[in-house]
Amino acid sequence: MPTILPTVTPEFEVGVGASTTSTDPVAPPLAAVTTPSSARAQPTPDLIERAGQMDAYMSGLVNQGFSGAVLVAYQGNTLISRGYGLANREAGIVATSSTRFRLASVTKPITALAVLRLVAAGKVQLEASICAYLDPCPATWQAITVADLLRHNSGIPNYTDFASFASVELQPATPEAIVARFRDLPLNFVPGSMYHYSNSNYVLLGLIIERASGQTYADFLQNDLFTLLEMSNSGLDPGDFSPLGGTRGYAGGALDIPLDVSNLFAAGDLYASVEDLHRLTRALYAGLLLPPELMTMMTTPRHMRYGMGWLIEQRGDQRLVYHPGWMSGANTWLGHYPDTGLTIVILSNNTQINLFPIADALAGLALN
Repeated sequence: MPTILPTVTPEFEVGVGASTTSTDPVAPPLAAVTTPSSARAQPTPDLIERAGQMDAYMSGLVNQGFSGAVLVAYQGNTLISRGYGLANREAGIVATSSTRFRLASVTKPITALAVLRLVAAGKVQLEASICAYLDPCPATWQAITVADLLRHNSGIPNYTDFASFASVELQPATPEAIVARFRDLPLNFVPGSMYHYSNSNYVLLGLIIERASGQTYADFLQNDLFTLLEMSNSGLDPGDFSPLGGTRGYAGGALDIPLDVSNLFAAGDLYASVEDLHRLTRALYAGLLLPPELMTMMTTPRHMRYGMGWLIEQRGDQRLVYHPGWMSGANTWLGHYPDTGLTIVILSNNTQINLFPIADALAGLALN
């Protein structure tokens, strides 16, 4: 078994200055301290053994092309938090647990959380027409509610499926220019009646955040979440990789196409480290970011398996709340098992690695 396992440590607390009512029966309350809680159980030999198995498993995957970072936390202990392979092959930049990776659609749970925090503050109404927050707003959108966007129930076509997207995805785009690509198209179905995953929904949610908060999408996330949770390696990529510290994306053995992620805005334009996403997940499930009724709504599916920004599945006797992400140069997975307090974060810069079986394997090792 590998001996490089100082990664099994009691988790550190995050100061957020909010209620400590927990929605996760095994999540510790978060308080404004910077040292592990003395009351927290120390890692057991069994947990250390499981961490060793995870590390050996991930190290083996590097030989199969995996590169990125992985964090697994279980019942108050971080079992493993480290990088594997290279964040930038040309420059020889090694991936670490603080490396910044593009999130792709793992952006969506964060956008949904931001909207729901505005709901909690009384600045957004879930059942209001989106036209209350968008101008101009087509007549066909009058029946669409904010909740419909969050749940992918709007019927608005997914602009990234358009054949024309390939001709514009390498160039910068404003949110308004993105919306212009689908504003005048007919809806695919009556709003609220069906589920269809559409990046268009979350681009519009980003604009609603801006209208309701009076800030840009990037500034609102920074001020309302990232600074609050000390997520120092998270933010909005302007589209040119500049905040990523050299991280680049690959498709197998070659650089992937240099997608300008400004074309995705609030649907897929964020970056973060595995450590930062863990901080966010812990705060969310400790009840510090949303009132219980909104947290329940966010993690309860309406149509298909989708809640508000999350997919929800039953895996055996375990409930899993998660979201994957995939785009040029980014392959991501964020999931939490609320019944047992297990969090798994995988951020990879190789699009040709399937993260779903990796996430399942890590969950199996953690839950034993």
